[in-house]
Amino acid sequence: MIAVIETTMSDLSHEAFNAGMLYQLHRAYPNEKIIYFCEKEQGKCVKRILDAHGCSENIEFSFIGHIYLEYNRQEIQGNKEEYVSIFQKCKNARFVMILSLEAVNSGLLKNLIRKFPNIKFGICIHGYIEEILPQNAVEFELKHGIVRSISIYRRKKKALAYFKNNLRAMAELPNCNIILYSDIYRKYKNCIEPSVYQNIKVLNLPYAFTYNKKSPETGKKFLIGIMPSSAAAKDQNCAKIIKYMIEHKERIRRPYHFVILNYDIGVYENVDYIRRPGRTRKDVEQFMEICDWMMIPYDENKYILSSSGVMFDAIEAERPFFALGSPSFIRAIEAGCGIQEESIEKLGAQIIRQINEENPGYERYRENIRKYKERMEKENTERLVEIFGK
Repeated sequence: MIAVIETTMSDLSHEAFNAGMLYQLHRAYPNEKIIYFCEKEQGKCVKRILDAHGCSENIEFSFIGHIYLEYNRQEIQGNKEEYVSIFQKCKNARFVMILSLEAVNSGLLKNLIRKFPNIKFGICIHGYIEEILPQNAVEFELKHGIVRSISIYRRKKKALAYFKNNLRAMAELPNCNIILYSDIYRKYKNCIEPSVYQNIKVLNLPYAFTYNKKSPETGKKFLIGIMPSSAAAKDQNCAKIIKYMIEHKERIRRPYHFVILNYDIGVYENVDYIRRPGRTRKDVEQFMEICDWMMIPYDENKYILSSSGVMFDAIEAERPFFALGSPSFIRAIEAGCGIQEESIEKLGAQIIRQINEENPGYERYRENIRKYKERMEKENTERLVEIFGK
């Protein structure tokens, strides 16, 4: 039996990636029973995705009572109670996969891994791992500095120190595997604790892909989609690119619009908003379907030790994307899935070119994306077996 545990995400949070992990584990271990421990609404969202792949019958769902996110005594204790209950059901598991490591569950997991030395553990980490990098530590200090809010600063700093200490301790355990969704970490060896660095295994961000998606309509406005998490509100990169397009509108020969789902960056020329309160996976799919391209404008300091979920949503929809300097896009760009530039000006010029030349090579991009999907699924199936054995 394989146990897969998610105690920090609910509803639509990471539902596509968690379903992807279950699907790819099933492909790697088709004869093993898989039990997914999760919040009830998350389970419903995940099951809908797995139903489309005909594999939900092979996966048993066991629901937990509550989701725990905050680093405080009450949340940590609640998380502990959930894990104690879970482990009564899976202490004989072949291996255990933890889908989201955060500060709130890091100490507890460290203790459980020590307590069950005969069980292999896979500890998956998403965006929180970025906080261990020096450039984010500086950013952290500026954002949560004492001048602004001493209580928030102290709480966040304490939580990060707690997480780093527990991560280091877990990495030193022989039955623990630290799983990241980016191989860029190798360039940051000097920034990562040696025990953590040596333990790291890499998977592609898991996704239960479907294929041969419908092409966008021809003869309409060129539509560039922006998803909420890619709106880059802090860096304002979306707004900067939109302003660049407005400033150079005399060079644009065809009608175009930016379309933004469930996010507001202000009123601009050629920007439309789609509001979907209580957004569902279907809303995301329908949004992607109307777009020609997606725009994911993260700079070089974003997504180094993790991967952009919006990029994988775009890949699932078979929509190419415009990207800035974030290193997490490099493999997909090299596979021909989109266009990446290092500056706002160069990326804006590339967007204008695609608009004016009516999407040159568009079907080639889509075919490259389909091949990239197959490659990522194959790689993950093989890597899971390498990590946990046949």
